[in-house]
Amino acid sequence: MADQQQQAGKRSLLSRPLDLIYFLYFASHIPVTLAIDFQIFYPPQWVPQVLKDALKFYTETYKDPFMGSSTPVYWFLSFVVCELFVQLPFFFMACAGLAKDSKYIRLPLAIYGAHVATTVLPTIAEVLFNETLNLNTTERQTLIGFYAPYFILPLIMTVDSFIRINNYLKVDVSAKKTQ
Repeated sequence: MADQQQQAGKRSLLSRPLDLIYFLYFASHIPVTLAIDFQIFYPPQWVPQVLKDALKFYTETYKDPFMGSSTPVYWFLSFVVCELFVQLPFFFMACAGLAKDSKYIRLPLAIYGAHVATTVLPTIAEVLFNETLNLNTTERQTLIGFYAPYFILPLIMTVDSFIRINNYLKVDVSAKKTQ
């Protein structure tokens, strides 16, 4: 079986460290998205107390002005809506494509990465520069520490996917020239 997989150009997820990181990122994102991020949209009676307490602990401890806002922050809520309708379904697709070492997952990964990097960057900028948030330097740095990986990894994913797509296209063009 492993020989057949190698012959088909497919490598184990464990032999592809960057893809393994992407896979873990997407797989871990599913329960967090469903249990924490979407609480703002669920009827309160649907949310178990333990999850309400986890969100309350996070917002009170780390002073996240977006997740813990008493008034709606509509630009941020629009990003959460995108997470529900675009990203959450994609998390499953990405896990499957990465597990199968599908070259067809690369373009969607590039699109996802670009989308997420450009939605997290304004969040980071808001935390860094908005003085009305009443955050001290330590609170700002902590929040940047939470948000930065959701900017950096998707940005890496975009560049990596772009490079891989270019390599696929070069191979395809080379193969056509030799025929």
